[in-house]
Amino acid sequence: MQTTRRTFLGLAAAAAALPTTFSIAKAQSKPEVIRIAGPGNAAGKPYGTGPVGVLRARQFLEKEFSNDGIRIDWQFPRGTGPAINEAFANGQLDFSSYGGLPNIVGRGAGLKTRVLAGNGNAPTYLVVRPSAQVGKLADLKGKKVAVQRGTIYELSLSQFLGEVGLTSGDVQIFDLQGADQTAAFSSGDVDAVIGGGSNVLHLVEKGLGQVVFTTKSNPAPGSSFGSFVVIERFSKQYPEITQRVVKSFIEAAHFASLEENRETLYDLLALTGAPRSAFVADYKDDDLRDRNNPLVDDFYKANLEAGIRFSTDQKLIRKPFDVSAWIDDRYLKKALADLGYNGFWASRDAKGKKIS
Repeated sequence: MQTTRRTFLGLAAAAAALPTTFSIAKAQSKPEVIRIAGPGNAAGKPYGTGPVGVLRARQFLEKEFSNDGIRIDWQFPRGTGPAINEAFANGQLDFSSYGGLPNIVGRGAGLKTRVLAGNGNAPTYLVVRPSAQVGKLADLKGKKVAVQRGTIYELSLSQFLGEVGLTSGDVQIFDLQGADQTAAFSSGDVDAVIGGGSNVLHLVEKGLGQVVFTTKSNPAPGSSFGSFVVIERFSKQYPEITQRVVKSFIEAAHFASLEENRETLYDLLALTGAPRSAFVADYKDDDLRDRNNPLVDDFYKANLEAGIRFSTDQKLIRKPFDVSAWIDDRYLKKALADLGYNGFWASRDAKGKKIS
């Protein structure tokens, strides 16, 4: 965990150096640019998955701010969540939609982010090589597992192992990014890889591996979740602009949640460079509203709490923090009301069961 701790310390130092006053900037009525990020992907294309992928591909923000002369700067760093945290710490980002663990680590390290909405839930897959002789989770003991540390999938792996009484110390973890995971798996240097559908199901499609465990149709524990966040200084300086960004994000989530848009959704997600067929397999039989639910309900909050406990236990953050103080759902509530989407997505209890 030394690399992760060094990253934490660097984030903390950078966050401490960020400006906390806005006397000069307050004179501006609008920014020249809105800088927004999503996790990079193995193919390296500047597009994402989930609502943020649709937001980018359908150009909701570009259309929203075209008459204002505000430029939209998109970033999809190869280093995914940890790299997004570094960009926030260095003052290079205003908004991002990314995985639950890295945005927890960023907040714990002192990044003054605020949660504006959830970014949906997606299945996590454990894919293994046939030669690894892993037929169930318990068989992972002693095996080589590829996962990018500091991402939501590190939390997922911990939760998977915990289901069968194992810990991360019972497996050999290889800290690799998406493209490197694919290469290591294909060459046989690792036995298993854990990740999201578009990143790992193509290995199954090629006949290189098989899924031995997934959270598909059973979101807790271990499903992928994340947050749409803003750096606090931006939302304080430009509250009206922040509201319009959230509105656009909710419009994208709504588009991605409509069954009549399913085939178009696959086309948009395939802009990442991942095979379209991987998205078809990943989304098969799933309710699009569940996959793209932006609500900050009890299930979302329970996932955050689990992530904070994990981050504290693993010393990724020094101490836990108050989830309710981190969430600012005023913009979400107004967007849902203004767009007429109240009740469109079902709220869920802490176990992920729909309650409305």
